[in-house]
Amino acid sequence: MTVPTPEKSAFDNSDVKIVIAIPARLGSTRLPRKPLASLAGRPLIVWVAEKVADCAQRLGQHISLSSSEIITLVATDSSEIAEALKKNGIRTVMTTSELPSGTDRIEAALSALQQSGLSLRESTLVINLQGDEPFFCIDDIVRLAEAMQSDKSAPMGTLAFPQSSPEHFIRSSVVKVTRNALGNALYFSRAPIAWPRNLWGASDSITALSEKMQKKLESPFLQHVGIYAYRLNALRKFTQMEPSFLELSEGLEQLRALEAGWNIKVIDAKEAPFGIDTADDLLRAENYLNEQGQSI
Repeated sequence: MTVPTPEKSAFDNSDVKIVIAIPARLGSTRLPRKPLASLAGRPLIVWVAEKVADCAQRLGQHISLSSSEIITLVATDSSEIAEALKKNGIRTVMTTSELPSGTDRIEAALSALQQSGLSLRESTLVINLQGDEPFFCIDDIVRLAEAMQSDKSAPMGTLAFPQSSPEHFIRSSVVKVTRNALGNALYFSRAPIAWPRNLWGASDSITALSEKMQKKLESPFLQHVGIYAYRLNALRKFTQMEPSFLELSEGLEQLRALEAGWNIKVIDAKEAPFGIDTADDLLRAENYLNEQGQSI
């Protein structure tokens, strides 16, 4: 696939402090052509991108940045996605289909923009939002950005929601995180961590817990919210590193950074993630929009 170079006039060459980027790949196993799936009459990726524009405006107000110091983009491998966004005035950067992850897609898009003349610092904050979460909480993004601005030494940050659902706790599709006293991640896992031994004992297998599901967790576990903030130089280093043993074992990209000894700030989120991975999720999103008067 030939990836076109972005036009030099596409961006203002001011000193960019924050980039909010959405990786969007057309292929999806559980929901075919997910970014273009219709949600209340519009493609899912358009809902996300338009909310990102609101997020950028709010960030500028809270961190006192001008509109030229925050840029938003969608990094995609699909001309169809680019066309859907073009109709709505949202900028896109084309990337190759061969990239292994959304993180790699964002890094490739930023490298292409720099080659076309965009000025980015090594310390520029890059916020990676998911293209299948149209209901993300803008306040959570603001708090994550503020935390990263306050701690200039942090190479990477993310969000976690205090969750008390026992069903979510044992579900492997729900990623959990534990952190230390400084607020940095200790570990991310699909397994239930930290295990409430005083409540559920130590001998049962996870699959034998159905009878204990009525016992609520005494304290919430931290459900990981798949939104990240990187320094640009950290993002570049991360994408140059080989996948690690723990990353491959759990299928969790962030473990590559932990295994390499990086600190990952974990900031409390106000809202749990609402990702759209299946047709049932899409229907649930439609129902949610109907309840909210189709406004997010």
